[in-house]
Amino acid sequence: MTNIAFVDCETTHLDAEIGEAWEVAVILRQPNGTRFSDTEHVWQFAIDRSTADPEALRIGRFHERHLVDPTWGAAYTGPGPVSPCSRADAVTAIVSVLSGAVLVGSNPGFDDRFLRKLLGPGSAQWHYRPYDIVQLAAAKIGAQAAGPLPWRPHVLSRAVGVEPPAKEAAHTALGDARWARDVYDAAMVQEKFPLSWEGRARHAIGLYTQTAIELEDTQRDLAEMRRSYESACVTIAAMHEAAVGEVRGPIRGVVEDVADVRGAVERARKLATQWAVLRTYGGAATELRRALDGPSQPVSARDDSDPADG
Repeated sequence: MTNIAFVDCETTHLDAEIGEAWEVAVILRQPNGTRFSDTEHVWQFAIDRSTADPEALRIGRFHERHLVDPTWGAAYTGPGPVSPCSRADAVTAIVSVLSGAVLVGSNPGFDDRFLRKLLGPGSAQWHYRPYDIVQLAAAKIGAQAAGPLPWRPHVLSRAVGVEPPAKEAAHTALGDARWARDVYDAAMVQEKFPLSWEGRARHAIGLYTQTAIELEDTQRDLAEMRRSYESACVTIAAMHEAAVGEVRGPIRGVVEDVADVRGAVERARKLATQWAVLRTYGGAATELRRALDGPSQPVSARDDSDPADG
């Protein structure tokens, strides 16, 4: 499972070509089996105030909250005590934390642009597609229920049961990153589907999509393991030859018995079976989605095809 980074930047301007990020918060969610851990990080940077928009500084309460001495370059500001560091060290730390992660935030495209400017060319090692909590919340309640564009984040946040940040936390990088995490969790929670036609259809589409994704991921993992297996076979053969002057086989069992490989194979088989079953219903996914966009369909009180009615 991929790491998720809930991110937010406080900046000196709305335009990344003019301004810069002065505060960056990341909550890194790392999977651990069926559970996960969240680790919070906050950095602040010294800035060039000559290009700063006074309104942007006011909104982020820059003058009240900025802790970086100009001689430092940057500082790790939380959690825990403030720790001065060079700008280069802070950039390196952020690159490391975000490497390979999927970005989630409130308007994460904004944060992506400022992070790229801050970290420099080639440093954006996170997933190329960030996810906006507004869109996730809209998907949770339904696009029609979310209303006309542009969607309002505070309204949709409350619609999924998450109160937006209070005044003291709003427009702080960590406060907004925590908000993004909470909305994500509310939008992604798996609920029992209602015993209605629409509920059953949504549940079927969800199973179909989830299985397709898991099968694709497992097939990719299995391909990587097979490559590792083949490489290990070559290495073992070379070791045999170096030791005794000839290849002694068979050597396949040495690697094939590794639990990870067997587990991956079994998982792929199980998902492939589940995929085959769901494909029977998945072919009608388009019709299901089209029906969900329309009004509820009444259920007939009598079904003439029911053998019990004969």
